[in-house]
Amino acid sequence: MPTLSDDAIAALTADLAPLDADLTARFPGDPGTRQPVHTCYLPADRLHPDVVLEWGEAAREALRHHAPDPDALAAATAGDSDPAIAAAVYAHVVQALTVEPIQDLRVDLEDGYGTRPDEVEDADAVQAAQALRTAAAAGALPASYGLRPKSLDAAVRARGLRSLDLFLTTLAGDGGEGGPPPGLVVTLPKVSAPEQVIVFSEVLAELERQLDIPPVALEIQVETPAAVLSLPALVGAAPGRLTGLHVGTYDYSAALGIAAEYQASDHPGVELATALMQLAAAGTGIRVADGSSNVLPVGRASDVRSAWRRHAGLVRRAWSRGLYQGWDLHPGQLVSRHAAVAGCLLTGLPDALRRLADYAAARTSGSVADEPATARALAGHVLRAVDARLVDDARLRAAGLDEETVARLGGRPPQVLR
Repeated sequence: MPTLSDDAIAALTADLAPLDADLTARFPGDPGTRQPVHTCYLPADRLHPDVVLEWGEAAREALRHHAPDPDALAAATAGDSDPAIAAAVYAHVVQALTVEPIQDLRVDLEDGYGTRPDEVEDADAVQAAQALRTAAAAGALPASYGLRPKSLDAAVRARGLRSLDLFLTTLAGDGGEGGPPPGLVVTLPKVSAPEQVIVFSEVLAELERQLDIPPVALEIQVETPAAVLSLPALVGAAPGRLTGLHVGTYDYSAALGIAAEYQASDHPGVELATALMQLAAAGTGIRVADGSSNVLPVGRASDVRSAWRRHAGLVRRAWSRGLYQGWDLHPGQLVSRHAAVAGCLLTGLPDALRRLADYAAARTSGSVADEPATARALAGHVLRAVDARLVDDARLRAAGLDEETVARLGGRPPQVLR
């Protein structure tokens, strides 16, 4: 018989009940939805309804011209030279560039857009929202999309909020038009303090109320030292609304005094910031995204392949660190993005399937004794491969798994597995 009765245990632990509720609210875990592998930034004045199709075609043309076969693509991106993997990566890139070249699109009215006369930015904000509605009606809008307005810094605050208002008002449409297409996200750049996130969230809430639209998801860009030092407070500044932290590679590097030639997402200073972002966001359901590469695949063939190799290397490094999303700035980067993602997933897939099947069947004869947390990570790898259409039902069954089991172990509701 135990020494302490159930009533005694209940009495001694009663004070933990409020803490239990608080921890559950603060750390709900991953949302269990598909995460895009990238966010593509496009200046507002260059947005039109067919932009996703245009980027896909431009990327396919670059692939045809500079890497017309699996071996050439593997060499251009420093990918796995195993013929089977190289062929599978190539097939994935062709499919992705045809079916879904852009997974997340952000209309940019900030650094990529610059400063323009007020009447010009007004018109561009409206035109961009109209183009997105047209794209949605044609089935040409990515699963997630949105706007990056100017920051809440005093010098550009009014301009940024006016553009946000114009964009959301136009996107909402007139009564009866159904409101914004699903998947809307707004990105707040150059955050320095949690108060800015709180105020911006309040602005969004007021626009939602007056426009009668659903809550808008919010991402913040971590690109100032003050933001990195305030990460726990930033994460808690917009509960229920904040979905992502995106590092601003170049603004942050410059703020640290890093010379331009060394500014990159794999610089130790930037990697420290992303590691701290991961730490602050862990368990909250807020996802962390890596930054961009400003080395664009343009010019001579050797320059294109060099840029692809650099970009793919950054993507692979980010994935090894648990950063499964980054920025893309040019159609040509879609080639190296999708190639690197497929390589990461395919290389680790056989081991992930085997270990996950052993864990699901409670087999202990394997060479690795996996715990529940590791099983969730293994399931996450498999789920990302499912999202990328790199593994199907037949391969899951051949490994001794099924969709329901993988979804359960990965914390994803089965109905959103695909």
